Amino acid sequence: MTNLTALITGASRGIGLAIAKRIAPLASQLLISSRNRDRIEVAKQVLEQSSSAQILTTSCDHSESINAARTIGEWARQNTRAIDLLVLNAGYYVEGKLQDIGSDDFEENLRVNFIVNHYLVQELLPLVKQSKLRRIIFVGSTAAYEPYPAVPTYGVAKWALRGYAANLRQELIHDNVGVTFISPGGTLTDMWAGEELPPNRLLDPDDIAKLVAAITTLSPQAVVEELICRPMLGDIHE
Repeated sequence: MTNLTALITGASRGIGLAIAKRIAPLASQLLISSRNRDRIEVAKQVLEQSSSAQILTTSCDHSESINAARTIGEWARQNTRAIDLLVLNAGYYVEGKLQDIGSDDFEENLRVNFIVNHYLVQELLPLVKQSKLRRIIFVGSTAAYEPYPAVPTYGVAKWALRGYAANLRQELIHDNVGVTFISPGGTLTDMWAGEELPPNRLLDPDDIAKLVAAITTLSPQAVVEELICRPMLGDIHE
């Protein structure tokens, strides 16, 4: 589908920016958000170099779950009447065993990686239902399928997000809204900064972006419910 209206969270770098780069040429309007105002403006400049789409930006802190969702919801309603593709990508991780992690870090991790996405769906679903494509994509992780000893709280949040996506999929079947949970394995983003690894040991963020873009080309009756993409040699568990 072309002439999309798409909204992507966490789009200032990494997988989110890669998805935005792939979707921008297909879009007439692209709404992107990030926690960092400076980085999202730089991302806008990059996207405008390869697309004629109208690029709109906002910034908010996803750890303030309800307020962040309301901010993005109001911003979206002011700028568009429908969202064809909603990509909920923003996230972060904090290291620490479950038995040791502080309560503030534990709760913030859940808010950013899981809880805010529920409120974003509530805010933005009416706009998705106004579109023809009607697709929601959650960017999860292979941490939603197995233990991740280095970042277990991140894994807990992604397991929760996977369950949320599966249940939302069932709720929205008769509204013709497709819900996808896409799970990258180790991907060359800031998460791996400073690690000495062969360049082909991790996924390229564009690998995930290509998969997201491909979902927009499927027939209306086709829904990719879950999708896992790992490095050829498997994930790295530090």
